[in-house]
Amino acid sequence: MIYFDNAATTRYKPVEVYKAFEYYMREIGVSPGRGSYSLGIRASRLLYQTRKKTGSYFGLKQPENVVFTKNSTEAINLFFNGFLKKGDHVVITCYEHNAVLRTLQKLKDDKKIEYSVIRREDLAREPWEIFDKYCKADTRVFASTLSSNLTGRIIFREDIFRFMQNKGITTFMDASQGAGKLRIEMERQGVGYLAFTGHKDLMAFPGVGGLCCSHKDSIKPLIQGGTGLSGDTYTNPDIFPEGLEAGTLNMPAIWSLNSAIGYVEKHEAMLKEKDRLLREYLINKLSVIKNIEIYDQDYPGVGVVSFNINGYSSAEIVGKLDQNGICVRGGIHCAILSHEALNTASKGAVRVSFSGQNTREEIGELVRILKECR
Repeated sequence: MIYFDNAATTRYKPVEVYKAFEYYMREIGVSPGRGSYSLGIRASRLLYQTRKKTGSYFGLKQPENVVFTKNSTEAINLFFNGFLKKGDHVVITCYEHNAVLRTLQKLKDDKKIEYSVIRREDLAREPWEIFDKYCKADTRVFASTLSSNLTGRIIFREDIFRFMQNKGITTFMDASQGAGKLRIEMERQGVGYLAFTGHKDLMAFPGVGGLCCSHKDSIKPLIQGGTGLSGDTYTNPDIFPEGLEAGTLNMPAIWSLNSAIGYVEKHEAMLKEKDRLLREYLINKLSVIKNIEIYDQDYPGVGVVSFNINGYSSAEIVGKLDQNGICVRGGIHCAILSHEALNTASKGAVRVSFSGQNTREEIGELVRILKECR
């Protein structure tokens, strides 16, 4: 089987990630912060070690400023629901994932906030032009995805983030797609808050994500429950980050993230170069197919390529590839704003996405089968 749906979840993990998961399950197996016995203390130390490693990887001066969640969707909801106040305005790009869009739309429907969407043709404008056109007196947050989960196009721009910060606007990045392939240094690049997930380009196990915070602003908890601290209070304690982490943390996945980040850091240059070469190779090979449309191929991007072939639905292409042992994704890719911007909302798109395990030979087999669709 050839697996090309890594933008959803990387199927193949580094060996050390599997070993870390197994180690925690077999040798630790308890929850941090839930007991003062030696095994519980060891669990707490591994949690803190991973918290610091994650924060350091994303460029936090205080690397312990990481709130762990079960995925980036929860982290996104935690930030917007816990940070925004009634009357606030938010600016986002037209490439945002539904996790951002739907969270903000729900807040808007509840008459709490308003938001504006930067159009695709405006994304290359100067920061001050975007500020003048889209920001308002009550704009509190400027949010951008790191890279598109639909086309791989890199959306984040450091110049815009730093400009917005200088205007007193809080900046937020959804790094779900691209973290692990593109290195982010939050405080140097003007990123105030960053949501990430472990199961995509970071190559950890599913069930861990988080919110990285450049400073400890007051964020309301998304859920209430046990935190392991101040068990005598009726609501979550006002303690960062534990007060935002109610419930049992997925420590096996968190410890797998620790090893995954170590692997990504060690092989960073190789992974980045291979990702670039595979993307370029696929685009070049696809370009010779008759009646094909490749989206955002002229923009810098990570290892995601989406396309349509005239005369075929994306579902038909996915089915044909699946019959030949190749896994890709079709339809709408949890990013309706992106589809609307690319005029693919009615038909969706076929998405091919790589990891460091993929090869040129696998791409060759994919293209061979696609050529039969002409």
